[in-house]
Formats: sequence, C-alpha cells, structure tokens
Amino acid sequence: MNEQLVGKASHIAHLIIRRMQNKLTDDEWTELESWLQEDGDNFLLYEELMDEQRLGQALDELHAVDHMRAFEQLSQKLMLPPMVSKRTTKRLWWYMVAALLLITAGAILYIIIDTRSPHSKMPRPLVTAQKKPGGATDSQKAILTLSNSTMIVLDKVNNGPIAQQGNSLVHKKKNGELIYTFSKGKKQYEEAYNTIQTPRSATYQLSLEDGTRIWLNAASTLHFPVHFKGNERRVTLTGEAYFEIAPSPTSTGNKKTFMVHAGDMEVQALGTAFNISAYKEDIHTSATVAEGLVKVTSRHSHQLLPPGKKLVAKGDTIQVVEADITQEIAWKNGQFVFRNTSLQDVMNELARWYDVQVAYEQPMPVLHFSGEITRHAHIEQAIEMLALTGGVRFEVEGRQVKVFPVAHSY
Repeated sequence: MNEQLVGKASHIAHLIIRRMQNKLTDDEWTELESWLQEDGDNFLLYEELMDEQRLGQALDELHAVDHMRAFEQLSQKLMLPPMVSKRTTKRLWWYMVAALLLITAGAILYIIIDTRSPHSKMPRPLVTAQKKPGGATDSQKAILTLSNSTMIVLDKVNNGPIAQQGNSLVHKKKNGELIYTFSKGKKQYEEAYNTIQTPRSATYQLSLEDGTRIWLNAASTLHFPVHFKGNERRVTLTGEAYFEIAPSPTSTGNKKTFMVHAGDMEVQALGTAFNISAYKEDIHTSATVAEGLVKVTSRHSHQLLPPGKKLVAKGDTIQVVEADITQEIAWKNGQFVFRNTSLQDVMNELARWYDVQVAYEQPMPVLHFSGEITRHAHIEQAIEMLALTGGVRFEVEGRQVKVFPVAHSY
C-alpha cells in the first residue's frame, strides 16, 4: 500500500510540474482536472503549491538540508502501520504529496526564474487579481481554467477584473458571481474557451457574455466559449446546472439558438429557464423546464417540452413526466427536497454535497423517500431524517457513510 501511495503522490507531483511548464498532454490535463475535482482539499493544496512566494521560501529551506536524507527520514516516519483508519491514511497521503512536491519545489522555482529572466520573452500572466490576504474562506469554491490553461481558484481572488480573454473581460462580483463582458475592438477576435469546475459541497454562479445566467451544482463542470460567434450558442455540461437563457438576436433579427450538450442529451432553447442533471454516477439524465420551451434530443429522439415538464433518459428509454419544479431546483435555493426519491438518488445527492463516500453493506430493498431539509444542516441531521422512515440505518465513519437495511423493511 505504501508503494502505491508514494507512486500516486509522485505521479500527481509530476503532472503539476508539467502543468507549470505548459507541457501537459490532453490526457494528462484531463487526469489533473479530475484529481482537482475529487476533493476540496485538492484545490487548496494545488493553489498553495502554485504560489511562487511559497516556493521561494521552500527553496531557501531546501538549500539548508540534505534533500535525499530529509526525504528518507520523512518517508520512514510516514510508513503506515498494518491497521490504520481510512481518515488517517488520507491525512498521511496529503503529507506525502506535499513532501514530494516540496522536494521538487527547487526545480519548479528555477523553471519560473529562468522563464522570467530579463532575456526571456515570456508574456505577462492573464491573471490580474491578487489573492485574498486571509480571513474567512468563501463558501462558493470553484476553479476557472482559462484558454491558455491558467487555473484560477475563484474564492482566493479579490473582487473585480481577474482575467482578459481576447475581447472578453472576466470580472468577479462582490457576491462571488463571475461575469463575462465582451467589447468590440480593432484586434480580430480569437476563439477561446473557458472551463469552470465546482468541487463537491459547493455551488457557483456565472453570467456568460450574452447575459445568460447559470447556476452550477456541486461536482459539476461547464465548458463554454468566452464569446458566442455565428447564429448558435453552445456549451457542454457535466453534472447539474440551472440556466436562465438571455435572448440574443443576430444581425438579421433572428434569435441565436442556445444549445447545452450534457451526456447523451442535447437541449436547445430560446429565451427560457431550465434545469439539466447529467451526473455520470446517476443512472439517468434529465431536463426540466421552468419557463419557455425547449427541444431535447436524446438517442435520436426529439421531444418538445413546455413549462412544468421533465424528460428523463435512462439508456434507450425516454420518458416525459410532470415536474415538481420546487424539487428540481431545490439545490439552487439551498435545500434538499425529496419526493418519492429512490435511495440511490438520495445518497448520490448527499454524497456530492457533503463530500462523502457511500457504501451499501448488504443488498438493499427498493426504498423511496420524501422530505425537506436545508443544505446547511449537518449530514447527521440529513441521514437521521432518512432513518426515521424505518427502512434503513446508517453508520458514519469519517467521510464514509455505510448504509444497512432494516430487517422488517423487506
């Protein structure tokens, strides 16, 4: 197990160094993004390791010690005993990641110094905002990836302009919302895409340059152009988001179609509001219309949905049902609302918000739950509400929630 942990830590360190050198391949970039989205701690560790001032301090300390001997001593201390809790294992894993990256910090800093020497023609970074000096952490955490692969931890930057993307300015409002504004200039516009990711237990809000507002649920990713060209507006979603589409007329007076690609489903809308859920771990994807009219394409099937309708796609099966709008967008309003919701769907939602792993200890009966609770509640309050139904019981160990059937529920 120790060799596996060291190997994984070394591999993540290697990816981050290649990221600093702008040498990541597409597959490596996907792998690093996946790791960053796994846990909120990943964001914090990555952001600290990308801090040049911290790297400079680390280099000064490294000059005073025998690097190999120090690492050997640290490795010996981190050797795991035969029986150790999963929570302790995770903590030690972070120490090993940090230790490995600390040893490589000197090389990283030399790379930075070399590329920014007076003889280098390195362009100035696009990130213009400075990090917050400290204090309370913003509850809305997300990572914005710019078109040049620069990654910005959004709760760690001040309000105001944070980046320039072609003719589009990226601005962070006081309430944390991200705003894109486009201005025509003499310079020809170059097509550019940004990506925003929310970790588990966080949501985020942004406005695209056409005025469309989007709320991202936990563990979600949105890939979008910084400026919409032509007669179509297209974005790609993984996870869940609520969209309020702004009308966007073309030069001929027609409205630009807004398209959302999510899993096997594509949603087309004009001036409307709708919710899309397309998590990979869920057994279905869905689109729910709050206002206006949308066209949903899934598995070569086309459906027009009016307000109050929900399309649910499970493999080749597509079903249109009446929607409970309150339930569908409860997450956007800081609530859990369950209406005859299956146990698996309930636990998937809790796992994403509370950043826990769910383990089903025995074959489970078919159970459905109804109830409401605020997302500000502790996870124990949420699972206590479920346990009151008498069909299931829970055990919480660190970040793992074990689910057991109650005998009489069969």
